[in-house]
Amino acid sequence: MIARVLLADDDELVRRAIGNSLARAGFEVIAVDDGAPAIAMADKTLFDFVIADLNMTTVSGVEVVKHYKNKFGVGVCCIVLSGDDDATSNAACYRAGADDVILKPTSPSELRRRLMSAALALRGNAA
Repeated sequence: MIARVLLADDDELVRRAIGNSLARAGFEVIAVDDGAPAIAMADKTLFDFVIADLNMTTVSGVEVVKHYKNKFGVGVCCIVLSGDDDATSNAACYRAGADDVILKPTSPSELRRRLMSAALALRGNAA
């Protein structure tokens, strides 16, 4: 089974770098440029992972995580990419249901490692 990833980030360079890295690792990646289209995708496609930038133009990563966790619960792993390294931002992410918060800038390979580890854990729980 190929894990499907939704990547929401308003920075095209970030979307391209992370998306390409995850695709090379065998993930199926769908990338969008803001939180609003990310939320709209919840009714169209099932995702194993949602990666959302904390601060986007119209809808934040926190709102994206809340939406996916309310709709799918533990069935989706949500990761927030944050440029804000403070306790208040991190707490808001975790209160929304984020499974992980990763400080930007991060290397695509680090994010790929975390997703692969989470994918293995999900497979182990499904067995």
